[in-house]
Amino acid sequence: MALDAETQAFLDLAEAEIAPWTAARAAERDLPIPTQALAGVIDNVALLRAQTRLFIDALGEAAGQTPEPFQP
Repeated sequence: MALDAETQAFLDLAEAEIAPWTAARAAERDLPIPTQALAGVIDNVALLRAQTRLFIDALGEAAGQTPEPFQP
């Protein structure tokens, strides 16, 4: 399965790495996260990682390939 480097790095994050990764990623993009929202944002990023992993696993070898356009 051929994934881009950023997606693979995201999927490879350990649970303990999600919080610092989230803060660093937001800082890189100049997106301040209010302190009271930070825990919720980190939970959402952890959920996004789990969902991404689920979808990639479901796609199997097709992951990373250009999708075919829908043909009715």
